[in-house]
Amino acid sequence: MTQQDDGRRGELLAKLLDYSATHGLSEVSLRPLAAAVGSSPRMLLYFFGSKEELVREVHRHARDVQLRLLADTIGDCADRAEVLRALWRWLSDPAHHNIIRFFFESYARSLHSRGGAWDGFGEASVREWLPRLRQALGGSDTEATLALAALRGLLLDLLATGDTDRVEAAFEDLLRAL
Repeated sequence: MTQQDDGRRGELLAKLLDYSATHGLSEVSLRPLAAAVGSSPRMLLYFFGSKEELVREVHRHARDVQLRLLADTIGDCADRAEVLRALWRWLSDPAHHNIIRFFFESYARSLHSRGGAWDGFGEASVREWLPRLRQALGGSDTEATLALAALRGLLLDLLATGDTDRVEAAFEDLLRAL
């Protein structure tokens, strides 16, 4: 692949992630997906090989984006509470709800997928976040696991109910507990 191809592939990944965050990837075929991102099925196959590989690459790209945002969000935080508060502000921001929904859709599908496009997504997302969260919190694997699970549970609740006040109060209780 040429440098120009790498640039086009990166551009397509960004568009595919935007599309996926709004519409998901589960039920879409290549033709409407290609049209939505300004490409053709042939070009998507050229850059990604198959729909399954395209889905894997969009997941990898989504995790990379989240990890960069995680690093940027917690980079200047002084203590555990500030780290968690900064993370929660970003994760619970309504502007990010579509990407969070895409994350949970992919995570849930990975629980049933063995060898398919979603295979390993959930495990990879845990394994990638834990060391960074442990380092940011200055804690143990157990504390990082608890914080990650609690944040994700609160996010699921927030997305499912939209009850911001109750979920925010629960987050504050989480901060006090940790």
